[in-house]
Amino acid sequence: MAETHKPGEIVKRSGIYKVVRDGDGKSFEITCVEGEHFPPTRSGKGAHYELLHGAQHSHKHKELGSADQDHPV
Repeated sequence: MAETHKPGEIVKRSGIYKVVRDGDGKSFEITCVEGEHFPPTRSGKGAHYELLHGAQHSHKHKELGSADQDHPV
């Protein structure tokens, strides 16, 4: 089974997450960013989040730096 996260927990890895609504099992995908909180759902039903595809934030990637580095944009 996939690792699950609950609304309000802090996102530890940026990426595309599947939001699975508890009860009816319906799901959809969202982007979550490291350091932010998993959002609450509006449906009033519980939900959990499953990481589908992790991605490194652009400002943390060694090939993509800020303009003050060796290779200005």
